[in-house]
Amino acid sequence: MSHRFFSSTRMPAAPMAIGVLLLFANVTLAGQRPVARNWTPSRTAWGDPDFQGVYTFSTLTPLERPNALTGKGSYTEAELAQLEDQVSEQRNVEGELPTPGDPGTYNNFWTSNEKGKLTGRTSLIVEPEDGRKPQLTPQGQKTRQALVAEAAARRVGVPPFVHTLYKTWQDHPAFTRCLSRPMPRIGQSYNHGIQVLQTPGQVVIHYESMHDVRVIPLDGRPHLDPAIQQWNGDSRGRWEGNTLVVDWSNFTKKQEFEGAPQGTMHIVERFTRIDAATINYEITINDPATWTRPWTFSLPWRADDPSYQNPEDLYEYACHEGNYRMMEDSLSGSRALQQGETGKK
Repeated sequence: MSHRFFSSTRMPAAPMAIGVLLLFANVTLAGQRPVARNWTPSRTAWGDPDFQGVYTFSTLTPLERPNALTGKGSYTEAELAQLEDQVSEQRNVEGELPTPGDPGTYNNFWTSNEKGKLTGRTSLIVEPEDGRKPQLTPQGQKTRQALVAEAAARRVGVPPFVHTLYKTWQDHPAFTRCLSRPMPRIGQSYNHGIQVLQTPGQVVIHYESMHDVRVIPLDGRPHLDPAIQQWNGDSRGRWEGNTLVVDWSNFTKKQEFEGAPQGTMHIVERFTRIDAATINYEITINDPATWTRPWTFSLPWRADDPSYQNPEDLYEYACHEGNYRMMEDSLSGSRALQQGETGKK
């Protein structure tokens, strides 16, 4: 079995130096989306396109296009090759044994061997064309400001020693409370495996992280009543040729995606198998309460990562087992910090 991280302790995302991205800031190319390479997927016994298998959605391509790459949608083959070489060199450095007494990069032992690949585009966002999320609506700005202010009010100390205070367990986000992790999932640095299973009339997606399972019916049934809101929303799917289209709604406002409560979000997913090892996953986010227009991002689900080849490669996500001490320490540490701050006044 491959060695990868299996608890919910946070780890740094796989690094991709901004300097690498700045190398080609003066080149402008049109953005490109993955296209089918004259490849037709196999069929299940009941005739649906066969998407079954184990995949990873990890990628080093950022969600939004860096400002230094304004107007540039994708890299040339030569630029991409140079970027990949630099990423490979960075992985080699991370994998080196630390000097005695230095914990170094030992956490890399628990992560996927590849930590994602570059897609060839400068951002996962393909619409708007500038590769960035649309502007916030007035309501979205107000919500964002409230969230930022709430977070700032719970911070003490001065950089680089800034700490977040937790008065109760409810101050922790749903993720660290082991309740839920935002959907859709984007390029996280660990536990980024997925298994797709199919039965007549249903597609099932099992996420390694949070051991979440989405059962997507294909029989045309309506969504649940809008009053019924769920951590992972309510999915309804259909086939359009070889593409699985999923209409996704009924999210709880207690969950956030990209800094916005999901309660009013409507998402459309499009899954298209473009070769034997790749599903192109395209997601359109529509939330008039938050953004001034819908926006779309696209990323590959890959079956060519040696760390994700079989169902047994998906670790049990032992979230509570890994986080119970974190909860205790964060509360006791916050009390100590508050007492220290009070003593200073």
